[in-house]
Amino acid sequence: MAPENPDVTRFLHDGRLLAMPRRWEHRRAVARWLAHATLPDLLEPLGERELTDRLAELAADPVGARRAMVDLGTVHRTRDGAEYWRTELTEYDGLTPDEVVEDVDTSEGLHRTLHLDGRRVDSVATFYDELNRVFMAGEDWDLGPSLDALDDLLHGGFGAAHGADRVTVVWHAFDRSRDALGFAATRAYYLAKLGDPRFDAALFRGRLADLEAGRGRTYAELVLEVFADHPDVELVLR
Repeated sequence: MAPENPDVTRFLHDGRLLAMPRRWEHRRAVARWLAHATLPDLLEPLGERELTDRLAELAADPVGARRAMVDLGTVHRTRDGAEYWRTELTEYDGLTPDEVVEDVDTSEGLHRTLHLDGRRVDSVATFYDELNRVFMAGEDWDLGPSLDALDDLLHGGFGAAHGADRVTVVWHAFDRSRDALGFAATRAYYLAKLGDPRFDAALFRGRLADLEAGRGRTYAELVLEVFADHPDVELVLR
């Protein structure tokens, strides 16, 4: 039985979708519900026929539903349409605390995998909230909201990365985070720095000017650069 959601059940009749809703946000919600219900394992490919059969149990128009999931970006497919797979976490997945950190003992030592949930990121501040949730659960203090703090964290001297011989960070729903940490969030971040006398106004004024001229990097790009400076930390974007 697929999980229910108040935003989705209004479009169902006896648990089945008779037609995709018209409004984009409603179509997107239904597509996410269908994607999780028919492709419960993230990134696990499924053949076209089997996916269509699964959709037929939930939707009156399984082919149209399959096409909508692809068009709305919740599901990807091979060029020939032979296989489909889900590419993002949905509200029906919900990483539990036990799933946020995974440890595996290997011949090369302890391999620790950390999962960031991009659905929780809608600003620079909430990005650091998510880092603290995942990396700092065992600490009695929180990471400050700065790129220097992120750099220190990835060095592994404290937090969940500490003590691991190999670290992988899986950033789920990265596209959503990238949008949230895009131009608008970056501009707001620089304006906040300019309003704080503790920071170098000339430095951040220049960065703001570059951003507005299309030359500057977004906060998401800056975060990726910090990760790139740590080749011992594998970053997987999903």
